[in-house]
Amino acid sequence: MSLHAKEFFDRLELPFPFGTVVGDVYYATPTASPIRLRIEFARTIRDREYGGLRLTLIHAENGTLDTVHLSFAEHGTFTRRDAERGPGTGHGVIRDWHKDGPPPWAGADLTGLRTVIVDFVQVSWPALITPAGFAERSPWAERWHEELWATDTVTLTRLHEATEHVLALVDGGTYDDVPITDSLLNARYYVRDMLGLRLDQGMVAEAEAVIQLTGRPLGPETADALTRIASMPMDQQRAIAHAAWQRHAATPTAPSTSAPPARSVPAPAPAQTPARSR
Repeated sequence: MSLHAKEFFDRLELPFPFGTVVGDVYYATPTASPIRLRIEFARTIRDREYGGLRLTLIHAENGTLDTVHLSFAEHGTFTRRDAERGPGTGHGVIRDWHKDGPPPWAGADLTGLRTVIVDFVQVSWPALITPAGFAERSPWAERWHEELWATDTVTLTRLHEATEHVLALVDGGTYDDVPITDSLLNARYYVRDMLGLRLDQGMVAEAEAVIQLTGRPLGPETADALTRIASMPMDQQRAIAHAAWQRHAATPTAPSTSAPPARSVPAPAPAQTPARSR
């Protein structure tokens, strides 16, 4: 049975504008920051049983900075549900032991968890709450269909930023053993939610990310190249994703808008009066 992680984190309503869900894991990955937040369900000693959430702050270069475990029982997540169930096992935990039925966290009160998570981030990483570089949804996206976007500096800058988000998402996923190709499946929706891009614009960002990851133009061999990368050990995928992310971040965000140098045009030779014949 699925944990319905996307619905769970949507209901948790964390105030992080750079958040997204990949698989069963929530990530917050601000632009131009080497630090990311990962939130996942914390397993108990039993298979497919979870007793809380695990928060991890990760630095792209230095690895794990801090880890905090939040117990469902300690934060009253299932107090009401367990009271209605009466005595028995399974209090304070969720289990995905069944194929069908409602989400295993149905009936959860997420108020306590939300408060603790926000407090933790405000102390450990306040920039995530109010990131300086966060781009609000804006009318620039409409210019996509109103003019030639490939010559529009604002649009190209946003697409460059979107590609950086995609590569950060892919890089972050490798820390939770999510293959590169799985992260790419969610990319266009991620940049739509984070930057206000249309899905077709998100596809352009996906395409540029794939070019950076494979090191070759899009073409008949792209699928094979991605399949080979996804079959590699996770540490190799992580190295590829991180190198692509850094390589893209180092490239210019948009072509120069300065006027091209003036071309020297020789002055026309003075007209000669044709000789008159006598």
